[in-house]
Parts: sequence; structure tokens; C-alpha cells
Amino acid sequence: MSKSYTTFKIHPSIGIARLGNSDQFYIAPEQPGTLPIACDTSGKEKQDANGNPVRVSSFKDDNDLSKIKKQAARFRVFAYADEGDSEGKEIQVGGKYNFIYQTAVTAPRIVEGTVTDIDWTVHLANKKASWYEFQETNGQHGYAPDHPLRNPEVTQPDLRRQLIIDPGPVTVNLKNNQGAFAKFGSESKRNDNSKNKKVAYPQTFPPADIKPNSIETLGSVLVNEQDKNIRLLVLGGNGNSGSTKTPVIDNFVNNDGWFDDISDGPVTAKIEYTFINISYDGDKEIKTKTKATMEVQVPAWVVVGYPRYAPELEDMITMDETMYDIFVRNMAYEPRLFGVPPFTIENNSPTTQEELDLWKNAARFNPDYYPKFYRDIWPILRRPYEQTTFTMVFDPSDGGDPHNRGTGGNLSQAALSQPPQNGEDPNFKLRQFVLGIMRKSSQTNAYTVEGNAKSANKPRLMPMLCGNNPLTNVSPDKFLAMRPTQLFFLRQWAAGKFVNECQEWEEGNPNCSNPWALPPTTGIGIDRGVLGNAVGGAFCPGAEMTWIMKNPAIYSEPYRIKHATYVPGALSIPKPIADKDGSTAPNLKAGLEPGDLTKYIGVPWQADFHECTDQNVDVTYENWNTIYPDSTGDPVQQQIAYNIPWWPAHRPMVVFESLNGPQVYWASGIPDNNAGDLQMVEAWKDLGFIVSSGEGNNKQFYQVERNNEALGEPVQPGNRILGLGDTRSKSKK
Repeated sequence: MSKSYTTFKIHPSIGIARLGNSDQFYIAPEQPGTLPIACDTSGKEKQDANGNPVRVSSFKDDNDLSKIKKQAARFRVFAYADEGDSEGKEIQVGGKYNFIYQTAVTAPRIVEGTVTDIDWTVHLANKKASWYEFQETNGQHGYAPDHPLRNPEVTQPDLRRQLIIDPGPVTVNLKNNQGAFAKFGSESKRNDNSKNKKVAYPQTFPPADIKPNSIETLGSVLVNEQDKNIRLLVLGGNGNSGSTKTPVIDNFVNNDGWFDDISDGPVTAKIEYTFINISYDGDKEIKTKTKATMEVQVPAWVVVGYPRYAPELEDMITMDETMYDIFVRNMAYEPRLFGVPPFTIENNSPTTQEELDLWKNAARFNPDYYPKFYRDIWPILRRPYEQTTFTMVFDPSDGGDPHNRGTGGNLSQAALSQPPQNGEDPNFKLRQFVLGIMRKSSQTNAYTVEGNAKSANKPRLMPMLCGNNPLTNVSPDKFLAMRPTQLFFLRQWAAGKFVNECQEWEEGNPNCSNPWALPPTTGIGIDRGVLGNAVGGAFCPGAEMTWIMKNPAIYSEPYRIKHATYVPGALSIPKPIADKDGSTAPNLKAGLEPGDLTKYIGVPWQADFHECTDQNVDVTYENWNTIYPDSTGDPVQQQIAYNIPWWPAHRPMVVFESLNGPQVYWASGIPDNNAGDLQMVEAWKDLGFIVSSGEGNNKQFYQVERNNEALGEPVQPGNRILGLGDTRSKSKK
């Protein structure tokens, strides 16, 4: 068969929806560090006079500060005309494409068809309560036979599966454009004329009487047509969490008896089209208009996370950057950057596992690769300064504070963006200093810079954020380090081997100093833009997703989750239980099932979210998080690094109460203990959102829409009231 058929792909490859307890919603941003996209009640994007998306101005319902709007993940189908087409174009109703047509009695052939609709199918699930306990870095490449399970008393396979929240798949299209992941298949509340419909799928939901909030849905889906484009929107749950027991939280991540409505799962589609089928009766040509469908060859995934309260603030390392590093070093994604010399595509295109293994052994970073300053370097240097707005732990003293972006500061944009010219490089030493304070992969347990003292005080390594395991002595990983690809970019930049786009493209280019200034139009641009708004580390356990995203085994190709086949109502359960009766156990080689990306993270989600403020990290010895000198009378002089933040961009500690207003504790009114974790199960919806004003060094982030009536007036630092002001986490243990 000719290969001249069209390849169809769903974008984004991984969509990010977010919980909300309102019936209103907006669309996920598709550019890092931007506000979400405003839409009407049918999910159609609102646009300005220039055709650009209108950004949301409110995150909560009008006149109700306890109702958070949901964030919808929006999906589209792109057509790729041939193997050389790397950008693609979104398909439209009435558009003509080359489809593969096949029946039970005919061989496959290429036909030119006209798109009439898209049948979207989404399957969300939550496997948290059925999974293993999260124990920091344990389990990344398999669990020991004695690794504890959540809800360990449930040992029968059929009962273990009842711990999975699995409403089954939902299919929608333009003709039937709404559906819900709800008990008994009830449709979206937005459709007033809808009635509950029975479903054949063997659903599993928590008991109806869990407290404080029952879970009867994981969300809903709807389809709309805008400018002839057929789009799917996936909305997550209501932010509900509940326990089968008396509601008590005694652990930041593992709480037996609890359920929540975080979820994830596959997104697939079939394109409906018509074509003129030609047959013959003798010499007579007969033309018949024929209806057919074709599966979209490259499907997607959706993850439902908790609200992003500071949507314009970028994480120190984004999920896009974490995944990009994995694909570059493991999947021959960017041969010019990392590969086998001479770093050409032709020389770096393994097609079998054996070829890929050989490629990995020989591949390396290209010493002649020149990163772009504003795309590859400046985000790394810009973000720490912005994140200091949300913490109180950075001490600017004698070069120990590398956040200063002003003129003459360590991170002066004007100085650090200038490549060598005409043999002159006046900023070489400054770039080398900055490189020296950036935390390398081998320095995840180191606190200060050795041998690179700008003053009498040794500068602290950056980023100064918690790592994957600052809690236990099993594989300590105290501080967050840059990804290997990011470190390569920094080394090239420090050596003067980089490009300043604004010098190359001229200042008038809108994407000169910000590659994400304009909404992406390509499929891969949307993929990366969406993931630029998710946390890429540290993973203890993580925010939307955890360390499973660093495992190349889960991907079918770069940015694409490998889909597993599964039996309805029989999603996989931990192997020790599955082996009892031959039930399905997880198999990364076969792909992932609904619920497999979010099952590792905390249950209920509010507990870990509340505690991820900062962490007491002991730096006495690099290879030990916890030491016990009292047991032997060891006179060791302990050096404690207190208050190392976790994810200031996701879980702020202090915020400006208003534009140019005083700083206050963001979670004032919620005590810093397990009782506070339990309070957060309800209080999350009353917290304020953070927006920005100004540009560059003058940008200020401040709080809006906080429900003071429910939480009380926010407390300023220095005016701590027991249980109200001091929201610092002593430990996530």
C-alpha cells in the first residue's frame, strides 16, 4: 500500500486539567508562565481583536470566593501530510485528507475523505488507594516483595480492585457532545435535559458515605466546534476527598481509608469522514457516498491535578524540561544536540532496540552545539529570583545570594546575555561564577560551593530547593539539581559558546527574548507549552506527576505515553495481590492504563500539598539525612540548613496581600500540623490565587480572591499566632 496517507496525532500529547468545585471552567494555558485561557460555557476560546486568546481575570465564581473554577484540558487532532511534515495542521470539518479505508472483505486502500466529526474517547481512573505506599525514591524501578501497600488489610484481588475509582470510558462527538465520568454514567450537570443513563462498564467508586466529602464523579467531557475545528475538553473532579474511617490524617502522603478525585488516563479518537466510493457494473462506473471512520494513529493522555494557584510563576524545572532531557539522552530526539558524531539525523536514527542500545553507548553531547540564551539559559537564571517572592529563606550576603538580577548583580541579564565579540569576553568570569553555583547532578547532597568562593562566605549551590529525598537515609537526594541537558547548556554558555537571539533576530521580533511570547501553532509547540506549566521536580512525591515520568519505558515516542490494552473492570493491581489469582499486574513494557501516572502521589492530595512548604535539611554529612550523635556521644558539630523550600511556584509560603501591599502568610488560618492537613481538605477552595503586574525586574506577584471570611485575616511575618501565622513545615515525615 502506498504511504501517501495522512498521519493524525492528538495534541497536546499530555493535557493538564485541574480540579475545581465550581461548574464554571477555563482552558489550560498552552504557554509556560501565562494565565489560562478564557472560554464560553461551551468551551469555545474567547479571542481578542487580533485573534489571540483572552486570558482569565478571575479564578473563582463571581460573588463566591469558595468556588474555584475547573481548568479544562483541551485536545485537538492535527494532520501530518508526510514523514517530512514536522509541524502539521489542525484538521477541520469539511477538510479533505488521505485516509486508510478497509472493510472486512476488502484490502486497505487510500481514499480522499471529507471530515464530518470526531469520536473522542477518554478513560479516567484513580488508583492511589490500591497502590503501594510512596516511600521517597523506593520503587522507581520496581518494588521489593515486602514493600508496604496502601490499605494493606485488603488482600483479596477482587476487593483490591474495589479500591480503584474507575467510572469507565466516555465517548463524545459533535452530535453527542457531553458526558461524565460519574456513577451510573450520569451526564454533565450543564445539560439540564439529560437523564442518568445506565452503563455496561463495571464501575468502581468509593463507598457513598466517606467523610467529609463523597466522590461520585471524576469529571466530565465536552466537544465543540470553533472555526471548523473540532475540540475536546476534559474537566476533572470537584476536589473532593473522603475517608471510610473517622477522618484523620497522620502522614503527608499515605493515609489508609482515604480517596480523592485526582485522575489520569488515555485520550483516543476516531475521525468520521465520507468519501466517494467507485465500483463498476461491467463498464459502468458507480459512485456511492460512503461513511467511514479511521483511528487517530497517535493518541494522547490527560492528567487531572490540583489547582495551580500561581499560574504565571514557572517552576524551577518544568515537566517539559524533565521530559525533554529524557528524550534527548535516551531516544535520539535532538541529534544535533546529543548523539553520535557527526550529529546528523541520518547518523542518529535507531529503529530497533538493539540499535538504540548501541546508540546510547556511543552518544554524547555535541561540543559544537550553541544553546540560545533566551530559550535555554535565561529561564534557568530568571526563575529563582521570581520564586524568592514566595519564600522567606534566602539570605542575600556577600555573594551567597545569586538571585540579584539588577545591574551589577550576579544574574544581570545585560551582562550574562552577551556572547564574546571580536575576541573580547568581559563577562567570562561572571558566567563561570554562575556556572559554579548551579547544582550539578553529582551535588544533590551538597549545600555550599567548594573552591568557588567569591568572598569569605562560600556561596550556596543553586537551586536551593528540596530534592527527591531529603527525608530518609535510603538513597538521600537532598537538593534539586539541574537536568543533565540543562547543565550542558550552562557549560556551553559559560564557555562563551551560545547565541543571543535578540542580536541574531533584531529586537523587534516578538519572540526575541521570550520564545513563548505568542501562542504555539504547531503540535509539538502545544505539547511542550502545556507541560511547561507542570512541576518537573523534585519528586517527593511530586505535584501533578512523580518520578515515573523520568522512566523512558513509559513512552512510545517522545512526549507520548505508551497505551496498554486492558480488560474492562480489571485494571492492574500490585503484583503480590494480583499473583494470588492471576489478576493483571502492572507491566511498563506493555504500556500504561488509566490511573497509572497519578497513583504514586499523595492521598489525599491536600496533605502533601499543605506540607510542601519547606524542609529542615541536615547537611552535616552529604550521605545522611538523619544522624543520631546522642546514641554514642559523638561530639559532631551539626550544621543544619533550615527551611529549604519545596515548590514555591506551586505551594507559596508568603505572598503580597495586594499590589504593593504587605507580605502575609499564604495559608494563614491553617495550622502547620496533621490537623492542618485535614483542614486543607476543605480549605483549599478558599485560598487566594496569585497574579502579576509589571515586567522583568519590576514584576510583582500578589494575591487575589482569598476568602478571608472562611480563613480569617492573613497574618504578616513577624506577627505569628500559634496555628495561624507560621505555616513552615518542620518535616514531611
